[in-house]
Amino acid sequence: MATSRSFKNGRERISISEVEAVGKNRNPNLCNPVPGSGPLTLVEVLLALQETQEQRECRIVNLFNFFDSSRSGYVDHSQIVEAFQAFSIPSQYKYAKDLLDVCDANHDGRMDYGEFRKYMDDKELELYRIFREIDVKHNGCIVPEELGDALLRAGFPAFLYHCISKT
Repeated sequence: MATSRSFKNGRERISISEVEAVGKNRNPNLCNPVPGSGPLTLVEVLLALQETQEQRECRIVNLFNFFDSSRSGYVDHSQIVEAFQAFSIPSQYKYAKDLLDVCDANHDGRMDYGEFRKYMDDKELELYRIFREIDVKHNGCIVPEELGDALLRAGFPAFLYHCISKT
């Protein structure tokens, strides 16, 4: 039986059965090599996540609904702050304002689902592009050496490389 839990401020969490349903089809070893060297598409992201388009849509809708506590179809600055607080993310004005500024394509001071969805598409593509750059063995996993090399390339101190590569 699916049981949704709510946060203190009334925002709904995704039910445990919904999370389990998404995870049922995942590769147990968590590595999922996805061939591709050309332009990255959301199809490759779905393959890497072992997620269907419907599962992804459900995940993004649930996340938007978490922010849209009033179920008005849009999210304003105060709702972003409330959602950040529910996730224990520092709710300084700057973070909520930054998210709203990035998502609010029509500059009406709020984000609707279409704007949020575009942001999620762009971010997931960006994150998977970074993952592919770090995964130099192209096996769908990032091993400590690959992470250490990426940190060195990004300018992090060398001692981090040694700490990571010893794990």
